[in-house]
Amino acid sequence: MDENANEEIKTTDDTSVERAKNAKAVTKRLIRILGKQKLKFLAILISVLISSSLIIAEPLVIGKAIDKLYNGIKASIATGVKFHVNISTMGEITGLLLLIYIATSLFKYFEQYMMAGVSQTLTLGLRKELSDKLNRLPLKYYDSHKKGDILSRATNDLERVADSLQEGLMQLITSVVTMTLAVIAMVTISPMLTLIIAVTLMVSMLATTKFANKIEGYFANNQETLGELNGFIEETFTGQLVIKAFSKEEDALQDFKEVNQRIYDASRKAEFYAYAIEPFIRFLGKIGYVIVAVIGGVFAVNGTLTLGNIQAFLQYVDQCSEPMTQISYILNMLQSAVASAERVFEILDEEEEAPEELVCKNIDNPRGEVAFEHVKFGYSDNAILMNDINLNLSAGSTIAIVGPTGAGKTTLVNLLMRFYEIQGGRITIDGVDIKEMSRSSLRTMFGMVLQDTWIFHGSIQENIAYSRMDASLDDVILAAKAAHADHFIRTLPEGYKTILEADGSNVSQGQKQLLTIARAILADPTILILDEATSSVDTRTEAEIQKAMSNLMKGRTSFVIAHRLSTIRDADLILVMQNGTIIEQGKHQELLNKKGFYEKLYNSQFANSAAEEVKAL
Repeated sequence: MDENANEEIKTTDDTSVERAKNAKAVTKRLIRILGKQKLKFLAILISVLISSSLIIAEPLVIGKAIDKLYNGIKASIATGVKFHVNISTMGEITGLLLLIYIATSLFKYFEQYMMAGVSQTLTLGLRKELSDKLNRLPLKYYDSHKKGDILSRATNDLERVADSLQEGLMQLITSVVTMTLAVIAMVTISPMLTLIIAVTLMVSMLATTKFANKIEGYFANNQETLGELNGFIEETFTGQLVIKAFSKEEDALQDFKEVNQRIYDASRKAEFYAYAIEPFIRFLGKIGYVIVAVIGGVFAVNGTLTLGNIQAFLQYVDQCSEPMTQISYILNMLQSAVASAERVFEILDEEEEAPEELVCKNIDNPRGEVAFEHVKFGYSDNAILMNDINLNLSAGSTIAIVGPTGAGKTTLVNLLMRFYEIQGGRITIDGVDIKEMSRSSLRTMFGMVLQDTWIFHGSIQENIAYSRMDASLDDVILAAKAAHADHFIRTLPEGYKTILEADGSNVSQGQKQLLTIARAILADPTILILDEATSSVDTRTEAEIQKAMSNLMKGRTSFVIAHRLSTIRDADLILVMQNGTIIEQGKHQELLNKKGFYEKLYNSQFANSAAEEVKAL
């Protein structure tokens, strides 16, 4: 990516989010996604209703048992006949309680099983959608966002959404249903006592709402800072060599401490408020519990309520206050899920690459004729870099692109491959506008060798064959020989079956470059793009690769970006770029004779190389 592009694109990584920007909209969106599993939710709701009803019935059954014991003991005292606790007197109630406990456990297991399925289905769907989206996003998105932050959204935030929904949503449904049924049962026992508890619950709900609004912002800030920390760690790990070379370990450590402190502060505030609310709500509930116990005792003495009804009512108070405490915790958890979901949705809502034409054209036998016709391009409409670019490049020609850092060299070929969309004019290959072709068919005509090598975890054979997955081992070996990579590959213990690490750390930088060159040779493309392709190899290896490249480039249109002197001098056309646009073009000697920018560039950048070549001759 050119430096001028980095300057033009506005980054979004340093923005801080105090809370979910639109929690209501994100919540509605999550509900719509969850709505696709309506049948599962219906089954969960029915199960919750049944299990909650059984839980509500339990205190009544226990109340019946207490009343039966009380009445039996009272009658025994009055008549002198002993009251026996056995199967005949208490067996029916005991059996009913056992049945309630077993049935409740089974329904609870079913609910958790179904809710886990709902949560994982949601996560699977979002992860697939996110993966597809990342493949459809334009290159400029990755230029303006840190990889660590994108990774954090795709992993940490998605997992937080799944965990919060699986645990929190199930508890929320159960708590709401249980509270509702408990209140109904309480009203049937004593409306007056229920009113007292209702006042306590209202105070608890107000406190819960106030805390939830505050916690929402802390959790959003916590996730944002976590993304920043992941990005910093990735940058530090990948840049260890540079950090050590410049003795910047202490600076890197200090920067890490600062980011780590910010995430500590954000997490501490979020967790403090999340856990502080529970004992506060529990305290309010206990106050109501004590008031009900005192008044209930008076009612029992007066005979207004039975002892069994009082204990049932007190259990219902617990069944109301405990869910209320859980709801406060659950809302905190769901606030965290909303903040995380918003970060995921931000990626899903990003502007994608321009849509393909409904009817795409194909070039069956491409020749490689390239034309730029009045091309206009800028990373934004307000910052145009290229204006009215016109080029006509014949098939099989070699085009060298030179210029200072940030001149737009890489940007030019990125336009050719539709990594960026132009604002005006058109680019054609063999007379066909590249916008009328599908991106996949367009890019199959290209072979790329970049300065930054990309090696994935797999065998050497798989890495070379990445450009042509149906290639046989013999095809891979021929490509490796052409790239002068066969010799070093055969010196490895497993040869072409040697497994490379994800970053290619078990081979040298130069060897990685040879493998990527072999990959491009195997692709047998119509158009070649060589972006500093031999920058990481020594002079002797470069000379061998140049021979292979010369054979590879015969009959193919080749774009050589800022290559070494020998390639530039032999190019059919040299494009000189500055500040994002082409300022000179022609052959090597023609440009030197113009006494313009190329000559200055030649003298400053390539004179030493020319002297070394002459000396070598």
